[in-house]
Amino acid sequence: MIIATTTVNFAYFTGAWVETFERFKVAVKCGDYMAAVVPQLDAERVGGNVFAYKDGEDPAEALRKAASRCDASVVYVDGGTTLRHFEIIKRALPNAEFRLADEILREYRSVKRGDEIEKIKTAATKIRKVLEAVELTPGITEREAAFKIYSMLYEEGLHPGPILVQFGPNTALPHLEPTEKKLHRDEAVVLDVSASYRGYYGDLTTSFFFGEAPPQYAEIYNTVKEAQATALASAKPGVGAAEVDKAARAVIEARGYGRYFIHRTGHGLGLEIHEAPDISPNSPDVLKPGMVFTIEPGIYLPGKFGVRLEIDVVVEKDGAHPL
Repeated sequence: MIIATTTVNFAYFTGAWVETFERFKVAVKCGDYMAAVVPQLDAERVGGNVFAYKDGEDPAEALRKAASRCDASVVYVDGGTTLRHFEIIKRALPNAEFRLADEILREYRSVKRGDEIEKIKTAATKIRKVLEAVELTPGITEREAAFKIYSMLYEEGLHPGPILVQFGPNTALPHLEPTEKKLHRDEAVVLDVSASYRGYYGDLTTSFFFGEAPPQYAEIYNTVKEAQATALASAKPGVGAAEVDKAARAVIEARGYGRYFIHRTGHGLGLEIHEAPDISPNSPDVLKPGMVFTIEPGIYLPGKFGVRLEIDVVVEKDGAHPL
């Protein structure tokens, strides 16, 4: 039996995003059986087998009923469970042997169903539409541009996630949040935009030069683009995620910019913006059909500029394809 308490894992099993704050909630899964335990005031938001409790009642009793159809001798518990909620679980299932469910949940969520892939594809498609439509003018600040992108995502029916807008030397700092830096002619730009559609994230990054690009910028941009294409071509079922990272890194190292590629090549996408598989040098993950992840190599020259290009891809039987 699996017990999922965190909002994201609860949503994975139930399809319902329910934030109950300090109140107890769990999804109970065993075989084909699935049930949810939630406060009474949230019961109408969750479909299927719902065991609700009122404020003042012991949620352990609701969990005991929800789990009555499962073998509770060994219970796998979501690793994000708070100690306070774990005490409720132990009270409901006093004879159980408890184990961490994290590896099981990671395995479940790393391979997407068709409906999950379609939601990620919709998110990515709408993000791309926004990136192609957004207008930047000299004098706009990073924060103003981020707000403009946020509004456009919202109008597209997406739930905006982290939005990074970087101008000039700031583009060499991959995770720098938007500042009051203004855009000037002849500066590099990086736009890293994430948003979810019905709970599932897309995440795209574009880089360009606002004005006439110097030769080194063009060289680095083309190197990053080649690294991305090489990584995409290497991504096939049965290939280690570390090999995909290695493919991208080899291109950048061959051009002499290896020490300026300071992060992994990609990360999984789904209900969270970062999840399995991990496309990094030491990743133990092996690619399987249905996995969705980013390919986003980058080169960052401190004090000058950075370039990152990010696409979202899905692994199919014949290889990986951009969404």
